[in-house]
Formats: sequence, structure tokens, C-alpha cells
Amino acid sequence: MGFPWGLDFGNQNCVIAIARKGGIDVIDNEASSRKTPCMVGLGSRERALGQAAIAKINSNIKNTAFELKRLIGRRFDEADLQEDLKTLPFKVAKAEDGGLLVNLMYEKDGGECELKAFTPEQLLAMLFVNLKGTAEAHNKAASPDCVVSVPCWFTDAQRRAVLDASNIAGLNVLRLLNETAATALCWGLPKTMDLPEDSATPKHVLFVDMGHSCTQVCLVGFTKGKMSVLASAFDRNLGGRDVDMKILNFFAAQWKEKKKLNLHESPKAVLRLLAAIDKTKQQLSGYTSAAKLPVNVECLQDDHDFSSSLSTDELTELMTDLLVRLLEPCKKVVTDAKFNFDQIDVIEVVGSATRSPLITNALKDHFGKEPQRTMNSEEAVSKGCALMGAMLSPNFKVRDFAVADCSPYPISLSWSPSPTAETMEVEEAGEAAATGKGNVVFTEHNVLPSTKMLTFMRSATFDISAAYADDAKLAPGTPSSIGVSSISVAAAASGEASKVKVKVRLDTNGILSVDSAQSVEEIEVEDAKVEPKVEAAPATNGDAPMDDVPPAGDGAAAEPPSAEPAGQPPAEEAKPAEPEKKKKKLKKQDLVVINKAAFQLPATTIDTFKNEEYEMSVQDRQIHELQERKNDLESYIYSMRDRVSCGDLKEYMAQSDKDLFLPKLDEMENWLYDEEAETANKSTFVSKLDELKKFGEPCASRLREEEERPDAFKELDKAVTEYGNLAATTDAAYEHIDAQARAKVTACVDEVKAWMATMIDAQATKTKTDPIVCSCKDIYTKTDHVVYTCRPIMTKPKPKPVVKDEPKPEAPAADAAPADGPAPGDGAADGAAADVPAADAAGAKEPDAMGVGLD
Repeated sequence: MGFPWGLDFGNQNCVIAIARKGGIDVIDNEASSRKTPCMVGLGSRERALGQAAIAKINSNIKNTAFELKRLIGRRFDEADLQEDLKTLPFKVAKAEDGGLLVNLMYEKDGGECELKAFTPEQLLAMLFVNLKGTAEAHNKAASPDCVVSVPCWFTDAQRRAVLDASNIAGLNVLRLLNETAATALCWGLPKTMDLPEDSATPKHVLFVDMGHSCTQVCLVGFTKGKMSVLASAFDRNLGGRDVDMKILNFFAAQWKEKKKLNLHESPKAVLRLLAAIDKTKQQLSGYTSAAKLPVNVECLQDDHDFSSSLSTDELTELMTDLLVRLLEPCKKVVTDAKFNFDQIDVIEVVGSATRSPLITNALKDHFGKEPQRTMNSEEAVSKGCALMGAMLSPNFKVRDFAVADCSPYPISLSWSPSPTAETMEVEEAGEAAATGKGNVVFTEHNVLPSTKMLTFMRSATFDISAAYADDAKLAPGTPSSIGVSSISVAAAASGEASKVKVKVRLDTNGILSVDSAQSVEEIEVEDAKVEPKVEAAPATNGDAPMDDVPPAGDGAAAEPPSAEPAGQPPAEEAKPAEPEKKKKKLKKQDLVVINKAAFQLPATTIDTFKNEEYEMSVQDRQIHELQERKNDLESYIYSMRDRVSCGDLKEYMAQSDKDLFLPKLDEMENWLYDEEAETANKSTFVSKLDELKKFGEPCASRLREEEERPDAFKELDKAVTEYGNLAATTDAAYEHIDAQARAKVTACVDEVKAWMATMIDAQATKTKTDPIVCSCKDIYTKTDHVVYTCRPIMTKPKPKPVVKDEPKPEAPAADAAPADGPAPGDGAADGAAADVPAADAAGAKEPDAMGVGLD
């Protein structure tokens, strides 16, 4: 399994960072770029994803879907979305459930190219498949585990849509991480040792992130080992693309005045001019004073060239209202956190649209502090996601650092039959908490993750509906509904309503759900009767006590036993039994909870999309392999034509073969560009290539043999000479090798020498167009034969010298008495010694090296 990776899901580009044991690396794609365009191009049998899509966009703009981040999880009737659709060149229709359907041309294998409707989840899944392949190419292993970033303002429906797209693509999303939190994590984790330890005096950092399509601002408190997002604010329609559109409209007015042409009527012209504007805007960002740069585009529209210029003063005037809008979320964050400017320690600026000094100057004038830029503006989010992936993965040990994010929207709950029919209590962390205004359970800037315990009195099944409490905080036209959870409740045995405890959770992904529900009922149970303990009489020395019995022969008759023991008062009269007390016990029972999100793809639809994605991936792979075989044939035709006509193979092919081979190459080239080749399969191109290789490979093989033959004979001659000399040597190191073994080595050497001389002479009589006498493979085989035959003989070690055995000392007589031992006939001593079995003496072992005796 590969390492987890982090994905910065951007509106214009996506960035991938991978957590490795050496740190966090931002990786490049197949085009060696660290940014992958967020585009999906169709229009033919093979899909163009990511980098391939932008390479074909000029010729396939109406079938290339982009700005997927603005489409995912949206409703067609949203006002903001309708404004975006006006600028998109592809067609978007309304789905039956109120969502979106993107209409693009696509040709399925065996069918015709036709218009097909795709959901934004399907298109995003296609892009995720491409990004997953990039990550796995660097990890060199399957790598489904990832952390994906989303804007902090994404609603529940948009977050679920991203997870659905990931599911279709085969990704295992460990967490959806807000871009604000990812940026703060990338900034704070490396600085852990410099952060304050006291949680009462954290370091407060304001992050301003202006991307391609939106602006996000958050205030974060840092301590050693923890970060807490105190508040966040945003402008979902303010980004770098708005600056580009301002400049585009400025140039479109000039174009209409000069050429009397409407630039917005040509999507290709708009796309080309936007590319030129982006380059000029980046160049102007390097100037702190007044500057003016040209903007030129050849054949922009109707064969007319565009030529104009842009100055810093003009850019400042165009961005005036945008800079005012930029400060609004900054003010809101400070107000929501109940801070003042002096409490903010650092202002950090990130985002691809913050290159212009106009943005940093506006922040400096507003806050009175110089904004910093200590991170890579376009890679900070992806690195933060990769860090979170490493923290969640069991394969890494990351410095302890807690991340507490927050939700930007207040969430309210309502229940059936009506909110006023019965009361509801809210508990948090085991303690009662105020419900706030109305039925708002999760307030604005509520900590993520968060769990609330709700208590109801119910005797039948009821529903809990979740919705965003403040429609003004949502985009205009966005439905406020989140989902409905149905809880099945059965009537209690007494017929009264049961107490129902419901756990509602806002998880780390920012998605709301009812985790569980339990019915709690008080029932009466009989108290178990406690038997009195009977203490046993103490025993004396282990003997049982005896009854008092008169001594024998006393003559006194034994008295009958009395009902009452002597010396004790008479028993009291029996009292009537008291009724047994009953205790109350809580009976808990898990209830069935059915969660239904307001906007989410059904499981059956996701399975269908998975199958379609698999079929399209298989088709892409087959087309890719087909193109490789076609390229192999095409490159072989061009290469062999040049090599045989006037290149290195000219002297190695006979003229008669050239007269057949060169026309064959021309014929095959014409076939490549014929209609028949367009519909041919992979095996056809392989067979065509094999047909050409029947002519071309023999001459290429003769050239290759001619170049490698001298080295092969040199290796063989070296081996023959070495072992021939060893067989005839008189060195003392080889004197142990007998004459018979030396003769075997000499015979092998002489045989191979003769063969080598024969081959060299025979090959010298051949021309370059004749078949070769022996191949380099045959020569190397002879070299191996000499080595394997002669080496074991000539490397045989000398025998070891024989060492004569020394005489062993004689053992003492068995009947000899020890010097200090007892004399024979000592009685007890002799008998004790004689009683020890010989086998036991022999079986005794000394303790081993661990000091433990063995039995």
C-alpha cells in the first residue's frame, strides 16, 4: 500500500502532495507540471483528463468541462450558478432531482459519437481517476488513501457530492479538510516548537486565501500541540477569475470599438485572450511602481490580430471594488471572534490570486500590519492535506498536533409531529446546554467534530429534520434542507411515552447525521432477598467440638433435649412478614435510525456510475495501447526508410531487397492514413509491424553483429589464453593438479582455438549483405563453455597435510583407591557409595550457560 496523499481540489488547478518518511513532497504529473488543470475533455472515444484536456481545449472547447468545483453539489435554480453558466461554453441542463446534467459528446466503443448527459459527480470522478494515477505513479503502488480539501463554505450537499465522486473513482477519503484548516496546519505544525505552551495566551494568526474563484479568511489560535479555528468568513464569488473578467471586459470594449466585433460571441477568442491576460497580470505583479506591458494575440477573431496594453494604474482602477469586497470577510472574522486588530499577531497571505501587491497593500492599510508570505501560495493547501493524511495513517508517526476546525453555518433541528407538541432537551458532553435561538443545535463556528445528545418523549415513530438556520448565509437560491432522519419507536409496556435519547453528530467532514438512538424506560424489579450470614464456630487445633455428655457409669439418666437451649431467653412470637421493596431499573434499547440526505446520490446510482467509469477506463486503456502500437509502426516506417536509403543500414541490405522493402514502406505509410487504419484494432498494427520486420530485422541484425563481434571474440580469446597458460604453468600453486586434469584443460582450449580461427576466417570471406557465419550469442556460449570446463580444474584447492595421531595417556586402574578417599571395608561409607546407581551418576548434567540446571 502506497503512502497517503493530499489533494488541493481547486477550481482552476489541482495540486497533489505526498507524505513520505522524508517529509512532504509536491509531485508533478505526466507533463512534469506541479499543477494539473481541473478539466475533463470528451468528444471522442478516448477521454482527455487533466493535462491532456487543456492541450486539446482550443479544438474541443465545447466538449471540455471545467470549473467543476463551482458545479459539484449545486442546484440548477441557484442564482450564483446561473451567473456562472453564462460564461461556460458547454451546455448544462436541469436534472429531474433539481441538480445538474452536463451534456458532452462521447463515443462508446462499438457505437457512434453522441450527446450524453453526465452528472458533476461523474466528471469529478474522471478527474480523480487521473489524479489517483499520478499519485500511484510516484508511490509505485496502489494508493487509494487521501485527504481532499474543500472550501469552508461548502454545504452538506456539496461535501456529500465530493465524497460520492471519490467513491466512484475508487478513492478512500480519510477526511474532507477545509482549505482554511489545511493552510493553518501547513503553517503551524512546522512551527510547533516556537508556539506558546500556555493555552490562555495562544498565538493568533489571520489567514487570507484568495484563490481562482473564491476568497476565504480564518482566524486561528496556535499553541504547542494544538490549533483551533476560532472563526471563518468567505466571499464565494471573489477570486482571480473576477480580476481576469474585469480586464477581459476592458479589452472587449476596446475590441468592439476598433473592430466592431463582439468578443464574447467567440468562446475560443475569450479563452485565448484570457491566457494572454493571465501572463500579463503575473508580470505586472512584479512591479511595485507604475509600469505598462503589451498584450498581443494573433488572429484573435475573424483573422484580426489583437494588440493593446495594460498598466498598473489601469489594473488598480479595475480592482478597486474587488479590494473593497476583499476586506469584508476580514472584518467579519474579527467581529465574530470578538477580537481587535492588536490581538492578531500575524497576517499570512496565500492563494494563486494574491500575487498582486495591490492585495497586500490593501490588507496592510486596513490592519496596520505587514502581511507575510512564508508559504508557497499555490501548494500550502495540498501540503496541509498531506500532513493530515500522515496524521491519520497508521504508517506514520507525526508530532502530536490537534486540529479543531469550525462550521460556518448554524444548523437547526425540527421534529414531527410539531416542534411545539413536546419539549426537547439538548445535552453536550454529558451536561445540559442551552439550545440557543429557537431550535438551533449547532451554532455558527461550532467546533468540528461535535456531538449533541437530544432527549425526546415519544410513543411512536417520529422524524428529525435538519436544515441551515440562516438562509442569508447561503448562496441565493440554495435549499436550506440538509436531511431527514426517521427513528422507529415502539410504545412502552405501560402505554406511556418513552424517553428517547438521540445522538446527532457533525463529523470531521462537516456532514450532519443521526448516529444512534436509544429508548430509556424505567421498570420496577423485585429486590433480591439477602440471606443472613451464619458464622461458623471456631475450631480448636482442627478438632470438631464435642457435646457435653455425662461420664459413663454416672447412673444418671439422660434428660431429653429441650426445645430451647439452656441459659437463653425464650423465643419471641413470630411477626408478620413485611412486603418486599421493589427497585427501579433503566431499560435501554437501541432503535432503528434511517438517515436520508436531502441531496445525495442513491447507492444504486453510485454502483451504476462505478460500472460506467470502469468501462470508460478500460476503453481508454485499450485506445492508449492501440495508439502505442500505431506509433510503433509509424516510427518504424520513418526510421527504416532513412536508415536503408542513406543511413547506417545502406550497405547491409542487398539492392534486390531494397527494391521490395522501400515500396513496402511507402505502401504501409499510405495505409496508416487511410480510413481502414482508423478502425483497425491493436493486433492489426502488430501484424503489419511484424511484416515489415521480416525485411528490416535481418539487415539490422547484421549491423548489430558487425559492431559487437570484435568484443565477443576478444572475450573468448582472453579466456582461452588465460586457461591455456594455467594448464602449462609450473607455478608451485598449481603443482597439485595432475597431468590428466591439465590435459583436459589443454584439449578444451585447443578445440575452442581452432573453432575461433575457423569462424574468423569464414566471416572474413562474407560481405555485409551475406548471412553471418556465427552470432555473438554463439561466441559468448563458447566463452562460457571454456570457463565452466576449465575453472573447476584450475581452481581446485591443495589437499591439507596429514597430521599423525599422538599417543593418549593411560587411564588409572578402576580398582585403585583415591588418595584421600575411605579405605575399603569402611562399612557405612562403602555401603553409601555402593548404593548410588551408575546410570544416575552418568545422567547428571552441569548447569547450562544461563545458570539453570537441566533435569
